Amino acid sequence: MKIAELRERTVSIAAPMRNAAIGFGEMTASAVAMVCDSGITGYAFDSIGRYGKGALLRERFFPRVLGLSFDGVIDPPALARAAMANEKSGGHGERPGAVALIEAAAWDLRAKMQGVPLWRCLADYYRTNGSGTISAYASCGHFRTDDVLTDEVKRAVDAGYRCVKIKVAGEVKADLKRLERASAALPRGTSWAVDANGAAVSEAWFEAMSPFKLAWIEEPAPPLDFQRLAGLARLGQPIATGENLFSYDDARNLVRYGGLRRERDFIQVDPLLAYGVDEYVQILALWPRAQFMPHAGHLFNAHCVAAFGLGMAEAAPDASLIYGGYWDGVRVDAGRVKIPDVPGAGFEAKANLFAVLEKT
Repeated sequence: MKIAELRERTVSIAAPMRNAAIGFGEMTASAVAMVCDSGITGYAFDSIGRYGKGALLRERFFPRVLGLSFDGVIDPPALARAAMANEKSGGHGERPGAVALIEAAAWDLRAKMQGVPLWRCLADYYRTNGSGTISAYASCGHFRTDDVLTDEVKRAVDAGYRCVKIKVAGEVKADLKRLERASAALPRGTSWAVDANGAAVSEAWFEAMSPFKLAWIEEPAPPLDFQRLAGLARLGQPIATGENLFSYDDARNLVRYGGLRRERDFIQVDPLLAYGVDEYVQILALWPRAQFMPHAGHLFNAHCVAAFGLGMAEAAPDASLIYGGYWDGVRVDAGRVKIPDVPGAGFEAKANLFAVLEKT
């Protein structure tokens, strides 16, 4: 088979919301289509929060892989290696997300050629014991002009999620009020977490969160400030971090210097932002798989959670968003999701997302 065509479309996913680090009023994402000479198309769609990568893809990476041939089915890691020809090591920047999108489209294409769901394709390739049913948590509660926090949390619970994460800013008084409002919508037996999105929170803030018995506190330090993170890790509350680390090298430094505890803390490196699945498999060797919760990348990363037996998948619970919810007709049941038995990542089974992809 031969890579006959590669296309990228940068789409707006702007929304009137923000977290502690950025606003989403101008946010974009890349949709990618990879067409082989038999006419089968593999698709990929960005994780949110890092903007589209059209220029990098069209000017630098697409030309390196267009026209490549494979005996039989496509080999996505080999394609990613070809995309990285003449690239220096280190200094990862936005490059890892561009390469990961190429590899992700190739995985969708390979699974379609084999006629199997993506998670099964990945499990067969890497020889893992995958499962098509996964745990998932809802990520919501951004800062908005209207105070809809309690309603957002309630709708996530009503949608079947049993773990809900909300945004905080590292300010004790304001964040305590947010937690009080969120807790009003959480029934008994529901767990919850907070996300500081890299805000440099204080030890006093950490202590103020203790009574809430949070499942984890996410990114309580800037992504590469491992010394500060290690100091907070000593306070004893569960920590999750890593969504803004984009390589095996950075993940290894997190494990070496971040002070995280293997039995307690979570790593959230996102395959769609970190060179793709093959790099991610190397990262998985650094930490217990049950303690991995990949950031965003909802449909694609849900398949990664299934293939590799990871802890949980993250989801924006509002299925009306192109990056929200799961496949059409698939309901979250007590925090669990069953991936439909359709070939590839199943983008075609989420109508609002596929309407974007098929125009790419």
